[in-house]
Amino acid sequence: MRIGRVLLGRGGEGPADEVWARLDPESSVELLDLSDLRREGRALGPAEGLTIVRPVTPTSTVVCLLGNWKGRDGRDGPSFFIKPNSSLISDGDAIVLPDGCPTVVYEPEIAAVIGRTCRGVTPAEARAHVVGWTCVNDVTATDLGMTTNSPFLPGKSYDTFGVLGPVVETELDPDDTALRALINGKVVTDTVTSRMNWSTDEVISWVSGFMTLRPGDLVCFGTPPEIEPIRAGDVVEVEVEGIGTLRNPVMSAAGAAAAVGAGVAVAAD
Repeated sequence: MRIGRVLLGRGGEGPADEVWARLDPESSVELLDLSDLRREGRALGPAEGLTIVRPVTPTSTVVCLLGNWKGRDGRDGPSFFIKPNSSLISDGDAIVLPDGCPTVVYEPEIAAVIGRTCRGVTPAEARAHVVGWTCVNDVTATDLGMTTNSPFLPGKSYDTFGVLGPVVETELDPDDTALRALINGKVVTDTVTSRMNWSTDEVISWVSGFMTLRPGDLVCFGTPPEIEPIRAGDVVEVEVEGIGTLRNPVMSAAGAAAAVGAGVAVAAD
């Protein structure tokens, strides 16, 4: 099953609203509870006609893992940081390169979307708390200090540096699926998640040992070592087999400001 976060009410009367939804080519439906996908609400119509946005809520916590890929950095254990909610954007939104950061890289990842409150679970229990899996581009300014003793790494926290989506797939083997990235149509990363040092169940268990994970939170499992810089004018894609493709244009800060000034949307919301 594919689910997603859907923006309702844009351009109509009343305020816009976001809901979780089961996505279907003919008959999508609102989901009232990520912990029980049988609880359904409004009929929403064909998925093609819906505005699908990043699969998080305003209160979601996005936890990211460092050093989880063979060849990445040789740490003996996992390190974690939090991706601020203000950095998160959707498929199709522009990644804006900040002034003063000459080197910005894409980082393709897979992430778990939590469906049930999760605290102190074992690896064997972890999977039952996941509703599904999504794609991540953990954009990073490598020029800034990249120390692991800060919960908010500066180079990972800029607005637009957390690309999520496009959908959440509930049926997937996250520990053995293809992960690719492309810049301007050229494949620049081509790997499989079986190269990760720790399984997704192990990582979720570790995270749940020091914080409570709630429905709508994400746990991201780190990026492979094969990454490259991105530049204004590029189009970056992150593909996870079985989920889909994130596709985002890259803009300079000046270009983004000019686009906004001209009334061109840079972000979906």
